[in-house]
Amino acid sequence: MVAAVIRTKLAVLRHSATGPRAAATATGGIVGLLLAAAVLAVAAGGPPVTAPLSAERASDLLAVALAVWTLGWFVGPVLFGGGDESLRPEHFALLPLGRRRITAALGLAAFVGVAPTVTLVALGSLVVLAARSGHGAGALAVAVAAALAQLVATVITSRLVTAAANQVMGSRAGAGAAGVVSAALLAATHSAWVLAPVAGTMTRDGLPDTVAAGLRAAPSGWGLAAVEAAGRGDLRGVLAALGGLVALAVAAWWVWSFLVGRRLTAPRVRRATGRAGGAGRRARGPVGAVVARELRTWSRDRLRVHLACFAVCYALVLCLLPVAVGSWVFVPWTGLVLAVWLAAVSSNLYGDDGTELWVKLTVPGGLSHDVRGRQLAWLVVAAPPALVLSVGGVVASGQGWAVVWLAALLPAVLGGGSGVVALASVLRPVPLPDPHRRGGNLLQNGVDFTQVLVVLALTAVSALPAVLAAARGPGWAAPVVGVTTGAVLAWALGGLAARRLEATAPELLLALRTGTRGPRAAPSAPRRPGQRRLPPVRPGGRPAGAPPVRDVLARVGLDRAPAGRRLYVLVTLTVCWVPLAAQGVVPAALLRAGVGADDVEPSWFLALHVPPHLAWPAVAAMVVLGLALLVSGLAVGWQYLRQTRRG
Repeated sequence: MVAAVIRTKLAVLRHSATGPRAAATATGGIVGLLLAAAVLAVAAGGPPVTAPLSAERASDLLAVALAVWTLGWFVGPVLFGGGDESLRPEHFALLPLGRRRITAALGLAAFVGVAPTVTLVALGSLVVLAARSGHGAGALAVAVAAALAQLVATVITSRLVTAAANQVMGSRAGAGAAGVVSAALLAATHSAWVLAPVAGTMTRDGLPDTVAAGLRAAPSGWGLAAVEAAGRGDLRGVLAALGGLVALAVAAWWVWSFLVGRRLTAPRVRRATGRAGGAGRRARGPVGAVVARELRTWSRDRLRVHLACFAVCYALVLCLLPVAVGSWVFVPWTGLVLAVWLAAVSSNLYGDDGTELWVKLTVPGGLSHDVRGRQLAWLVVAAPPALVLSVGGVVASGQGWAVVWLAALLPAVLGGGSGVVALASVLRPVPLPDPHRRGGNLLQNGVDFTQVLVVLALTAVSALPAVLAAARGPGWAAPVVGVTTGAVLAWALGGLAARRLEATAPELLLALRTGTRGPRAAPSAPRRPGQRRLPPVRPGGRPAGAPPVRDVLARVGLDRAPAGRRLYVLVTLTVCWVPLAAQGVVPAALLRAGVGADDVEPSWFLALHVPPHLAWPAVAAMVVLGLALLVSGLAVGWQYLRQTRRG
């Protein structure tokens, strides 16, 4: 049984290692090996170009590295799509096997892949540390055993965490909690640069005793604790640490087997439950009816709740984390970040609804009313929390200079976001199963990373007129420009989305049902006269015979681009935000308000480190650089997208 499952996993990996997916796997493996090499270098005493680290300092840094590595195993599946499910428990539901045998087979198959191999290389740092300490063959043997036990405990516990997250997200409260956790972790990684001074101090002076003890007391440090105990000749410490790893792996496997059993016996289809609260309220007009329906969807649908909680928590963590080092500069912008990210993660409105679009096709004028109603509902969801967080951020931080900027930027972003959300939902939907056919794993929510980047870019660009007005115009003109820009963009982009939807609604419905658009669908066998043939649909919304995974690059036309230009588009659309927003818009707001390097911590803002007469030129150069990266990346991507559509 176990050998057959492992052979199946190897076959899946072998057949899926083609095209862009193979490139992504190879890239991830190379990056992982580089990070593992860095961990090995720390254990060996630091990079060759720096002064050697003492054994105590190397152990402390290794404890931090192993904690971060283990945390990546736990939160990575939550952030990036639910973990490796190439082999699912449902595949073995019809076999006469117990849940424990199936869990054991899946657990052993989990060690087959790139990630476990790279992790084993990183855990080799324990052996390097033991060899460097020179405590003999006994310490080396303990290090080898600790590395293997740490790997087993990490992988099995990661599978348990992923399975538990999938189970928890079966309710609205669980979906919201999962959104909060994933957003907090992602935002913490994006704003972790503010902790660089703290990290530098710890690297230079060492970790505080309480922090060092806590890292070794955590499961990620038990392997290191075993190696250090072996160096001291503490047999009890060695047995306690290794026994803890074994006990953790066994306990995680045992609990995981119960969750696997639930998946083996749970119904395949989960239908919506709950009272129809508010369903009897009368709506004024067709647009009002759409607004009422959308608001109920935002409050009931687990996927929408998950995305809304994600946006709110991401904005809070991203803007409040710098307060830990005494910097309040980002706090007033919390509401603005919320509006931008809510637009980015909710730009798949028609894909989220599955094939429900056919209802609008039967109502004259229903498509235009639907687009406008979705825009208004999005504004009702996004505007109140954005306004509250903006006002609260200004009051809490005491930075009154941000009021003019927020009065200009917030209306522009909200209006532009409502238009961009509607247009993106029509142009590039990500097909999902109908809501009543979805399982509990909302981690596989169909969010298109490239679509998120494009919507982020377009929503940020919608605020440029307001930025210019706030930076160069009189104080009264900035709010007027912001409100006007938001209203014009909401009306114009919404109208464009409505016209596009009316022109391509049948094709869009086909894409939502089968995962492929009509002109790009695979050719089928000739039909007999009078025969109607529909492509059989998989549970995930794709037709049988289609590739099991539709790569993101294929959806935006980059599968036809050479590798160099494909990499250029992805890098520019990811990096352009650093010079455009972090080095351009934020320092411009600080300089406009008269805040200089003497008033706040300069941090990494280039404009606050240069002489005062070069501050504004530095801001302008950063904005030009960010716009150049953004426009060039979008231009190259659009070129190949047009080639794909012509093809």
